[in-house]
Amino acid sequence: MTTLNRKLQRKTAATYRGRNIIIQLEPSGIVKVREQRCRIWYETSIEAIFSMAGKAYAEEVRKERKEKRQVRRAGR
Repeated sequence: MTTLNRKLQRKTAATYRGRNIIIQLEPSGIVKVREQRCRIWYETSIEAIFSMAGKAYAEEVRKERKEKRQVRRAGR
């Protein structure tokens, strides 16, 4: 894997309110996003994104377990 040494900016295929999303990765560990044709950047750290992804995964696993439990209880 290549280490990030300079800013990297890309237009994503994802859209928000009909506009493409622009993402910018910075070597300092900052991620910035904005809508195409808008000036306002929203920034966060890579650590915050990683934490959010972990919490979302844990919530998904929790929901699956709850559904399995409900199916077992309904079958009694």
